[in-house]
Amino acid sequence: MGDGFVARRLGGLSDYQLLNGCLEEVRACDEGELWLLCDAQTRLAERVALAESVRRRP
Repeated sequence: MGDGFVARRLGGLSDYQLLNGCLEEVRACDEGELWLLCDAQTRLAERVALAESVRRRP
């Protein structure tokens, strides 16, 4: 984009992930910032998915 970079998820997020701060899109001013935001969101989504699976255990 003219005002920076945008990354969107290819796959969807669960309601639990969205409720706990995972984003479907991030925006950044440069490629380095975009990489860091994408990495942070990927790690967050993985951890929240793990928490979601632990939460479902009997």
